[in-house]
Amino acid sequence: MTSLQARLSAGLILALTLLMALAVALGGYSLRQLAEDFVAGRLEHDLETLLAALTFDAAGHPHLAADRINAPFRQPYSGHYYLIETPGGVLSSRSLWDTELSLPPLAADHVTRHFVAGPQGQQLLLVGRVFRVQDYPVAMAVTEDFTSVRQGIYRILIEFILVALLLLVALLLFQRQMVRRGLAPLEQIRRNLPRLARGEIAQLPTDVPDEVKPLVDELNRLLVLLDQRQQRARHALGNLAHAVKTPLTVLAQLAEQPLPPEDSAGWLALRQQIQQIRALTERELKRARIAGGGAPGQRVLLEREVADLIETLRRIHRDRCLRVELRIPPASTFPCDRDDLLELLGNLLDNAWQWAATTVRLTASVTERELCLRVEDDGAGCPPEQMELLRQRGTRIDESRAGHGLGLAIVGDIVRQYGGALRLERSAALGGLMAEVALPQPTTRQSEISTPRS
Repeated sequence: MTSLQARLSAGLILALTLLMALAVALGGYSLRQLAEDFVAGRLEHDLETLLAALTFDAAGHPHLAADRINAPFRQPYSGHYYLIETPGGVLSSRSLWDTELSLPPLAADHVTRHFVAGPQGQQLLLVGRVFRVQDYPVAMAVTEDFTSVRQGIYRILIEFILVALLLLVALLLFQRQMVRRGLAPLEQIRRNLPRLARGEIAQLPTDVPDEVKPLVDELNRLLVLLDQRQQRARHALGNLAHAVKTPLTVLAQLAEQPLPPEDSAGWLALRQQIQQIRALTERELKRARIAGGGAPGQRVLLEREVADLIETLRRIHRDRCLRVELRIPPASTFPCDRDDLLELLGNLLDNAWQWAATTVRLTASVTERELCLRVEDDGAGCPPEQMELLRQRGTRIDESRAGHGLGLAIVGDIVRQYGGALRLERSAALGGLMAEVALPQPTTRQSEISTPRS
């Protein structure tokens, strides 16, 4: 059963059926007890009347005053019977005719209530007790036919069940309408999905109930991320195609010339153009790989990933024995794409590793609003007037160091894709360059990412 409406209807039917059965059971029990108490009260009154009319003669034989006996006790098989057992004899009502009625065990300290079988299939409610009259023990019981009362209770229960069934049908119809109205926003979302696939709308409308709004917001966020990645891939291909035109033209011209000697300037120009093409390709591929937001539910364990990254950098820069200080809270995580975070930290740490004299420090902090990463070194640093040049793609302050000047530019691309901020300044603690990155938590940037585009 996959339909929400079917599940809700089945649950309501089961609940109402159980409730109706419970109501019928409790109602029947309550009606029976009420009727039984009422009849028993009347029989106790008859018991007291008979007790007042009972006398014993000198021989100890019991007698009842005829004028104290009610008329139903004289009518044959009326259902109203009495039976009095004494040491001097037994008295029974005329209504019993020639039928014998046996008494159940009676007590002297309380009234006994019991159902017994009577003549002609009657079900009798018997009320009796043991008394002491003129020093004689007397077991006295009176009965009344309970059959008509029970039949009346059954009729009431049948009527109650019919009314309950009608009410159940009415409630099911009402519930069906309410469920349809309640699920109408989901139906609207279902109708909008084909429109989204056809490109008629850019995102799903967000005027939905609170229960499904997180789902719609997450879908819209994924649509934005997919669109961003598609745009980045297109831009990367366009940039690469435009950027390699000049090197390819130069290579084509060199190919048309006679083959120069091994150490000539022609070979140097050829190597430079090939190296430039490689750098341009690497730059655009790195930009195209930026995920920007990560997959839903994906979290990166900072301490473990940084430890692996540091070990990799130690092998790359094995000629530089630096002290690496890591200040990362234990078990801290951040929801982002793992490759993006490794690319970001790798470029920052690699840059610090190349320029540091003895120490590289990484400080991380995670709050409810953002992830803050600070990479510092104790190198020469960068003059304030050239600090902004570090952000520009392909800019290198010191041409004596290896690289293409793409590291901080790629870091800037990643930071922009995550809606964060990159700050470059001199480290107050170590004296070299300090690069600080602040990436907002997904809940913080959700409203910006999921805003419908026009």
